[in-house]
Amino acid sequence: MGSFHKIHVVCLLSFILKAWHAECDTQQLSCSVEQLGANAQWNPQVPDKGKEPQVCVSHTKKTCCTRQTEASLRIKAAKNIKTQLQTKYMAAKKTMLSLFDDLKGHFHSLMEESNRQSITFLLGKQPNLTADEVIAVSKLFKDLENYLAEDKQELEDIVNAFFRSSFPMLLRYFNPEGKTLSAKYKSCLKDNMDIIKPFGTRQAELLGKFEEVFEPVGSLFKGLKFGVEVLSLAQQFNFTDGCKNGLLEMKFCSLCQGLTQVKPCYEFCMDTTRKCLLSEAQLQRKWGQLIDTVLSLAKNIGNSNLENFLNSVHTDLWHAATFMLLQKANLMPQVLKECGEPSYSDAKTSPYKESVSPTPHVKERLFAKMDAVHRQLNALSSFFHDLAQEFCVVDGLASQKENIDNCWNGTFVARYEPKQGDSSLSLESKNHLTFLERKIHGQVKMMEKYTITRDDDDDDELDGSGSGSGSGDKNRNKISESGCGEDDEDCGSTSSGENNNIVDFERENDFDFITTPSSIKSSGNEVLGGGFDPTSTRKSGDVLAQGNSSSSLAVTWLQFFTLLLLVWLTRG
Repeated sequence: MGSFHKIHVVCLLSFILKAWHAECDTQQLSCSVEQLGANAQWNPQVPDKGKEPQVCVSHTKKTCCTRQTEASLRIKAAKNIKTQLQTKYMAAKKTMLSLFDDLKGHFHSLMEESNRQSITFLLGKQPNLTADEVIAVSKLFKDLENYLAEDKQELEDIVNAFFRSSFPMLLRYFNPEGKTLSAKYKSCLKDNMDIIKPFGTRQAELLGKFEEVFEPVGSLFKGLKFGVEVLSLAQQFNFTDGCKNGLLEMKFCSLCQGLTQVKPCYEFCMDTTRKCLLSEAQLQRKWGQLIDTVLSLAKNIGNSNLENFLNSVHTDLWHAATFMLLQKANLMPQVLKECGEPSYSDAKTSPYKESVSPTPHVKERLFAKMDAVHRQLNALSSFFHDLAQEFCVVDGLASQKENIDNCWNGTFVARYEPKQGDSSLSLESKNHLTFLERKIHGQVKMMEKYTITRDDDDDDELDGSGSGSGSGDKNRNKISESGCGEDDEDCGSTSSGENNNIVDFERENDFDFITTPSSIKSSGNEVLGGGFDPTSTRKSGDVLAQGNSSSSLAVTWLQFFTLLLLVWLTRG
């Protein structure tokens, strides 16, 4: 009885050990039908001959997958990565489009502010300014804004259109009775402007300034739009068959062996995704050049005197108008020669009656805006290079980098050893890559001519007819006010001695060429020059600073000491 009892105990222990071992095996090796699909086997087993997997080969010969399962998993693996890749492309494009729209909005505000200051300035010079004249000025700034963002017009066409429309309007100031020129006569004047040359060289000079100021900005907008185009074209790269097998091996072969809780080794994941993204990796060099060029362009624009120029461009427009009106004696014979005696219509010109808002449109300095562009765009500079890291680390596809022994290496759970494999591009991918590289090279070359840093003297020329405040970072917090410089020949200042700039058209509403205010004041007597909102919350580096009065104080003290000197001399 004792021996019989011992036998039963041994058998019972043996049964328990087998059951426990089987339970452990079941926990370690289980087929996840949910992840593998309907074609998967319910338990790891040796597949029938001819149905065994060709990539996910098990070292135990037992597998959850069949050849049919493997084929569907290959498609699924590539589709999953492709979907994630497209999501990253969309996020990058969204960033660039957001930057484009943000800059477009900022330059809209800059143009609105320049237009506001111009209308305020002209109304101060000519209270009876007509609605047509205001519309012509506003259209100029709207066309410039469209040039920057839409690139539908040439700068030369914009400037020429403004001066052609302005010529007949200004010519009416030669008419003592203020009659309105007929449409036919206006058309003749516009058609013969190149012969009459009413504005002399002022039209070409203003075009030159516009080209120097606005072409780099237009190139920046083009660069951002081109970046989105490159990303869209790069999305067309296809995975090769070798890549799809690698993704299958990395993503699903562990599941075929019944290992549901293990992740690919970090290096295994990086090597596999890099091989799949070989086209993108090779595009990185040219992409980096493109982003670097756009960043350099943004920095130059942020450090330029574009704001000062826009805040004083009305003086350039005023100079051109005064030049024409001062040339009446020489101009009228040319007008009569080309178009004959003026013909008039019964239509009456209507004065501009709307009030100009005293509130500036711009609340953020251009350099601060460009700094923000630099920070956001710089994050995309290594976009293609970082894709593999994004998949394996950020998206959590791979095991922890330091976990090198307890991870899936493509065959079983162990340390990953790099494999030699085919990593060449298909002919189609090579051709597409070459096409993209050439496009980027051409765009970079076009933008590079605007990234050359100008000397300080060159920057001073853009300050707006002598109203600048210097160039470079040291003066980037200053914005020049409206007004004329000391060297403006026809700005209308009487401080030069001679009365060469005084014009009498024998009309009450003639332009006044005797005085030109250095700044335009609103009803509240606050200076409107500078293009900033004095009521906005001021933060260091991102709001326009109020122009200081140090220069005006210096003039006051100079006048005081001059008076004392004269008194002292007269006593002697």
